[in-house]
Amino acid sequence: MPSDREPAGKARVVRVARVARVEVDLTRCAGYGYCVDAAPEVFRMSETAEVAEVLRPEPGPELADSVREAARVCPANAVFLFKDRPAEPSPDSEPDGDGGGSAG
Repeated sequence: MPSDREPAGKARVVRVARVARVEVDLTRCAGYGYCVDAAPEVFRMSETAEVAEVLRPEPGPELADSVREAARVCPANAVFLFKDRPAEPSPDSEPDGDGGGSAG
């Protein structure tokens, strides 16, 4: 009879999706504050507007569960989680300094 259990001595590998970066879309945020309740180490309510602010944009693995919960409970779907950090500009690249316009 086949067994549903792993053979003795074999460990099951469980992979958890990490959260490398978190953002709040301020055009969607309605100021409910549920994200603050779920992850107060990562979010706070702004003192100047009725929106949430991100205190720790790269929260680390110890806060991943609470950050996922914050995104899940947001009624405005304003909390976004990313698995990757933003791309760093290469050391060779230089800003063009002209604001993107062209002379002509």
